[in-house]
Amino acid sequence: MLCGGSIAFEDYPLEELLHLMRDVGFDKVEMWKPQLKRCKTPELRGHFVDYAQRIGLSMGGLNVVGEPYYKPFGTDSELNATLEGLKADVDYGLSLGVHDVLIWEGVRPQGITDLECRDRLLPRLAELFRAAIAFAAPRGARFLIEPHPFTVGIDNDFTIHLYETLDTPHFGVLYDCCHYGVGQPRDYVKAIHKLGPRIHHIHFADSDQKSSELHFALGAGKLDLDAILRAFKEVKYAGTLTLDVYGNPLPVQAARQSIPRLRAACEFLGLSG
Repeated sequence: MLCGGSIAFEDYPLEELLHLMRDVGFDKVEMWKPQLKRCKTPELRGHFVDYAQRIGLSMGGLNVVGEPYYKPFGTDSELNATLEGLKADVDYGLSLGVHDVLIWEGVRPQGITDLECRDRLLPRLAELFRAAIAFAAPRGARFLIEPHPFTVGIDNDFTIHLYETLDTPHFGVLYDCCHYGVGQPRDYVKAIHKLGPRIHHIHFADSDQKSSELHFALGAGKLDLDAILRAFKEVKYAGTLTLDVYGNPLPVQAARQSIPRLRAACEFLGLSG
C-alpha cells in the first residue's frame, strides 16, 4: 500500500483531496486533524472513514502536529491542558480506526541551552508522555514524535534519552527526511543509524536543506535519498512510510512525480505500506 499525507493538500476541500489522492495513486491516507474539522462527532468520522474506504483509501496515522493545545513547556495549567489534548487525540484517532498519533515533541524555547534542555525540559516531557501513554497503552494507541529543526528532539541525544526513559512500545520517533535534512544537513543519514530501532515511521520527502516546511518531490531536492534508504535497510527498518510533500506549491504534481520512487522505496525496504 502507498500512503500519502493529506496535509500536503490543505488547500483542497476534504472530498476533493480524497479523490485527488486516490487518483494520484495512493491506497492509504495519513490524515491531518484540521482537515476533519467538520467531522465533529465519532459518528461523522465513521461516515468519513466509510466513504474513504468505498473510494479505495484506508486510514494511516493521525497527524496532530501543531495543535494549539500543545504547550509542554508552559505553565502547569498549560501542561495539564496538553495532556488532556493528547488524550482527546488518542480517542479521535481511534474513532478513525488508527492507533498512531503523530505529534511533535516541543518547540525549543528561545535562548535555552542544551544543558537546560536536558535538565529542565527532558524531565517535563517525560512526565507528560508517561501520563499520556498510561492513557493510550490500554487502548492500543501510541505516540510518534516528529522532530523539526526548531524542536528539542532534533538533538539525537535528547530524543534517545526521552525514548529510553519512557521505554515502551507505545512511543517512537518519526523521521521526516525534510526536517532532518534541514536540521542536520551534514548528518541526516548518520541520524538514522544513531536513532535506529527507535524510528517507527518515515515521512519520505526531498528537501533543499534550507526550508524546514518545504517538502520537495522525491528527486527534486538535494537529499541523497538512496543513502537514506540504504541506512534504513542497514538498521533493518520495519515500520511504516508516508509520502509527505507538505508546503509544496504543486502538491498533486509533486505526488505524481514521487509515486514511482515511493513504490520502489517500499519494495527496497520490504514495507507493505
